[in-house]
Amino acid sequence: MKSKNSRFFIVMILVLVTLGIQDLSAQTLELNGFYGWQLNGKAKLYDGEFRMQNAPNYGGKLAIGLSTTTFIELSYMRSDSEGYFAPYNVSTEPGETIQYNSNYITVGALQEVDVGKIRPFGTLGMGFAIWAPKDYSSTKWQFQFSFGAGVKIWLSERIGLRVQGSMMMPLVYNGAGFGCGIGSGVSCGGAVYTRITPFQGEFSGDIILKLGNN
Repeated sequence: MKSKNSRFFIVMILVLVTLGIQDLSAQTLELNGFYGWQLNGKAKLYDGEFRMQNAPNYGGKLAIGLSTTTFIELSYMRSDSEGYFAPYNVSTEPGETIQYNSNYITVGALQEVDVGKIRPFGTLGMGFAIWAPKDYSSTKWQFQFSFGAGVKIWLSERIGLRVQGSMMMPLVYNGAGFGCGIGSGVSCGGAVYTRITPFQGEFSGDIILKLGNN
């Protein structure tokens, strides 16, 4: 990932946060801790697939209220899993199993519907997906887009529960991506990425702590 793209994303986050917290005394802040299950899918390569095992995910979110139903949301999500290269040619042996973690850093918008203590919502965001193989020093950064939907259930004025499902879509640049960064030799099979990305889904449950103005 080029450094200028990283700088652009950081500046974008700072601008959005600054706009959202100009007057903290009038803002609603929601802190979320979550745990769930991630459907990791598979990445299409030139001569095979890198198949990733489904695994738990966890992380946190900070939602900054722009109105009573509209929020800017920053989130971090991690999943520790493993996968292997499966060639299209059945006569070729599968590659070794590789352990890795995926990290999603996202900034986006959350729009909810006020129907009392139960509030349906939708989300749309963008950011980075960071792939980090455990036995290799290199990591891969990709832009990613995500969208989701769910419901918040408020147990009191300050404490609530949140259930959500999301779809994450990492983008591959110039035919190079995750597959070539997690192994060598048999692991990658000499493959290079096509433009097909590893679409991933997740389902999670949150505990919400509301701060600031109600």
